[in-house]
Amino acid sequence: MRTAVCAKTGDAEIRKGPRTIAPTAVWTGEGTAFRRLGAGAGACDPAWSPDGRRLAVTSAEGLWIFPAESAAGRLVAESKVPAGAATEFAYRAFSQAKWSPDGVLVALLVTNGGTSWVEVFDAATGRLFYTSPPQSYTFDWGATARELKVGTLDVQLPPYQRSGP
Repeated sequence: MRTAVCAKTGDAEIRKGPRTIAPTAVWTGEGTAFRRLGAGAGACDPAWSPDGRRLAVTSAEGLWIFPAESAAGRLVAESKVPAGAATEFAYRAFSQAKWSPDGVLVALLVTNGGTSWVEVFDAATGRLFYTSPPQSYTFDWGATARELKVGTLDVQLPPYQRSGP
């Protein structure tokens, strides 16, 4: 059985502005053969896609997607604050990645030090598909990729049409 775990590395904590990033990393493997994934500082929250062929991981840099058999992934969505964004908070932190039931979208919790909300991204392109209202701290997928429960709010997402690769 293939496993993914997040654990402390023994390295020192990293300071980035007002943030302290825990020295964690994600390892994946089977049996006793594990390899560390190259997801950068603070990598954690591994989540397998429904078909088991990809792994979503959050880190200080953003949302990473890894093929099941590789330690080299792709940063699909950056957590840095978009240029020109009007915000009093200088960072965004991603956590709690969860795949849609069809394995096309990944939802995650975004925190900026003042509040949290949910964002949904296309796992292949990193395109932002949905942003919840602020003050949202919990979420889960329903039976389909159109059903998302954000806090007490039942969200009906529009049909998703992938554009690009």
